Amino acid sequence: MRLRDEQVRSLLNASRETRDVEIDCDDFLSLMAEYAEVRAEGRAVPEGLEKACAHERLCASCREELAALVEIVSGARR
Repeated sequence: MRLRDEQVRSLLNASRETRDVEIDCDDFLSLMAEYAEVRAEGRAVPEGLEKACAHERLCASCREELAALVEIVSGARR
């Protein structure tokens, strides 16, 4: 199976973003409500949520779920 250029770029970006200590999707989901609040308010990511931020960059599935929640939280604030 041959990879498309987009897939190769995605894999290279993911490898660059890899850290010694990361969280998995379950850990991300446990932090997602708090992280969504921060994102909806446009605040800087606090130290306790830095791993959630890194996971968001790497995981398309969690990124999509977070985007939906941020949209809901933002809409509720208006």
